[in-house]
Amino acid sequence: MAHAITALILTGPYQADAVDRWDLVPVPLRGDLTLFHLTHYYTAYWQAKLGIEGYFELAPNTCELLFPSEKVISVVAAEIAARPAPTFAVVVTEYFGGAGGQAAVVSVDGGPIRPVDNINSALRVLGVIAAPGSDEFDTVGLSGHRSTPDYLDRYVELCDDLGV
Repeated sequence: MAHAITALILTGPYQADAVDRWDLVPVPLRGDLTLFHLTHYYTAYWQAKLGIEGYFELAPNTCELLFPSEKVISVVAAEIAARPAPTFAVVVTEYFGGAGGQAAVVSVDGGPIRPVDNINSALRVLGVIAAPGSDEFDTVGLSGHRSTPDYLDRYVELCDDLGV
């Protein structure tokens, strides 16, 4: 079974009006976490549209994944969290039939976005404690989210329109 998601995971509350402005849809996870699906095309579009420059560092294991590394992610997280220093992770999975990969980055209290070993490591940074007999990924319910929603597909064309 396939598992291919790209998402921002935010701790704490979020602002519904900001979520709407950023064209995101909140997906509650267990605990105090909310998932917001996004894609590289989504972040590339908003980065270009807003004239934000720069990218954050990715771990070497992300080379085979289409991982969004645009600095606009910090702006998005701060606005939807309604606080200048949010704690968040960006995670990517791409598995099919057991083969594939994953990667994650985190930002703690608005600090620099930095790579971590894997998604479970990112979730631990966000304060997740694995349930007995489980890992952090399953504890928060990420295994129930198998794919990025189709509504984000439009950002491919929007990037083309901007020449990004």
